Amino acid sequence: MATSIRLQRTGRKKQASFRIVVTDVDEQRDGPSIETLGTYNPRTKPSIVRLDAAASLNWLHEGAQPTHTVISIFRKTGVWQKFQAGETADSLAERVVTLGPQPGEQKTSRRAAVAAEAQKLRAVEVAAAKQAAEAEAKQAAREAEKQAEQEAKAAAEAEEAVEEAVDEAGETAEASAETAAEAAEAVDEAAAEAEESVEEAAPEAVEEEAEEIAAVAEEASDEEAEKQD
Repeated sequence: MATSIRLQRTGRKKQASFRIVVTDVDEQRDGPSIETLGTYNPRTKPSIVRLDAAASLNWLHEGAQPTHTVISIFRKTGVWQKFQAGETADSLAERVVTLGPQPGEQKTSRRAAVAAEAQKLRAVEVAAAKQAAEAEAKQAAREAEKQAEQEAKAAAEAEEAVEEAVDEAGETAEASAETAAEAAEAVDEAAAEAEESVEEAAPEAVEEEAEEIAAVAEEASDEEAEKQD
């Protein structure tokens, strides 16, 4: 009779646990088993394994074919290595091998371990997000400070330019006033000179005109005397 060593489920839905059984290869999955070799609970971390190593070695030597999962369990317990080395049950120091946390130990549930791991990952993500937000805030603050410095510099330059423009306008106004004053002074001087010239030239013109009148009168007197003669 060909036999196999496989897992037989016994746990409830979402709470799976298994027996390690020897069955006839022709039997259905949930059919009767020939012998139970141990138990396997994958819901703990690490998994709990309780195995009759001596009986498992005997069945392996009789040609029973284990599934891949059972081979993995046999490797963890050392049964597979002893089988490949040709050792028998008589060489075993312990007939029954137990792996994993002892019954009653807390936090052995794989679901709890997965939840704890998820919580750790969440904490890491939150810390990373917080760090990224802080870095972004610092960068924004540096950029805002830089922009404020640039704006302050631009305002100072604009104020300086306005002051320079006011100074230049004041200097231009002073220069224009000086020019106007100089022009007015020049006009006053020219007017005074013209008046002075008129005053100097007027007596001479009167004297010349008197001489011309006297000459004309004298000539007319001579002509009258000639007529009388």
